[in-house]
Amino acid sequence: MILYRLGFISDSTFYKFDASAYFTFPIWWAKFRIVKRAQQQTIPHASQAIIHLDRLEQNVHTIRGRMPGIELIGVVKANAYGHGSTRVSSKLHNLGVRTLSVATVSEAVHLREHGISSEIIVFAPPTSESIYAFAEYDLQPIVDCPETLSIVEQTVKAMDVHLKVDTGMGRLGVTTQDAIRLIRRIETRSGVNLSSIWTHFARADEPENEMTRLQFDRFTHLIDQLGSPPAPLHVAASAAVFSFPESVDPTIMSMARVGIALYGLLDLPNERPPAGLSPVMEFVSRVSAVKTVPPNTPISYGSRWRAPSTRRIATVAAGYADGVPRVLSNKGQVRIENSLFPIAGTVCMDMFMVDLGEPSETNANIGVGTPVQIFGAKSPTCFEIADQAQTITYVPICGISDRVQRKSCP
Repeated sequence: MILYRLGFISDSTFYKFDASAYFTFPIWWAKFRIVKRAQQQTIPHASQAIIHLDRLEQNVHTIRGRMPGIELIGVVKANAYGHGSTRVSSKLHNLGVRTLSVATVSEAVHLREHGISSEIIVFAPPTSESIYAFAEYDLQPIVDCPETLSIVEQTVKAMDVHLKVDTGMGRLGVTTQDAIRLIRRIETRSGVNLSSIWTHFARADEPENEMTRLQFDRFTHLIDQLGSPPAPLHVAASAAVFSFPESVDPTIMSMARVGIALYGLLDLPNERPPAGLSPVMEFVSRVSAVKTVPPNTPISYGSRWRAPSTRRIATVAAGYADGVPRVLSNKGQVRIENSLFPIAGTVCMDMFMVDLGEPSETNANIGVGTPVQIFGAKSPTCFEIADQAQTITYVPICGISDRVQRKSCP
């Protein structure tokens, strides 16, 4: 029956199993085994994002050293900033991080379905459709307005919520004027537990800017008006942990939401990254072809690069569909055998080309299968890639696509 359903036995053979079918059974069984083996085998893609979990552990140690007495909330939204949310969440749990945060309900459900039992805060406010998932998967929503609180009150019997106060970000959250009324309303509702009150800084990565001080003062003034904190408080994300010490003062605050610093890519003036942090991700691929071309040979779409002399050109098995920014066309670099080589021509969807220079002993050993570092701890770093792309370090790592295999190390 199994072989029939898989298509290895015809209808006539199934309904009339004669002696010839008996003798050909070993052939059917061999085909069945080959198909099953192919289904079970994972075929690796040429490009990999290597996740150095030992660096993640060191980063957690460094972060805790900057905020003693403060609970670390591990931010694992956007697939843990491209690093793999279940992998990172499991490691954080082993390191004693008991609370995680994500951006969407689907991200939280993914963690639950992969065995993550930590407390999970969802930054996106619940809707009348999503609130049932909060209850089913034991998730904690934010309350950012009276309407959000009404959804919680009308749908579930008991739930921990986190009140978001807008002190100057202008994104989500109640105003400081409305916050007191909403806090009092939560306190009168049985089953709705106020687990924290928090805000988010808009310019904490600019230590000299006065905006962070202004937001901090607005938040603490609100708490002073309440007489005493009715719940744990947190205002700091990664940048404030390293640039605004008052935001992690344990006599005032209880927690800090740490994302980009976990992954070693916090970018502060003259600290790229701050001491004690190391980039966790290394984005690598391999050479898929090498050819020698004569002078003036055009390379890639648009013929925007031409060989200035006889050159060796390597094709690398990664492109913008994998996460290589197309803006690196003709100006990016990669590391091959501990040397830097420029990207030649336009970055394609699945490949890009590299100018290895004129044929020489230096590049003679570079061939098919040679590893290529697109970014990592050594140059080119994610900081350099972000500069060339005129963006922030979040973008390259979050842009690594799903077809790039994540590989833990060690």
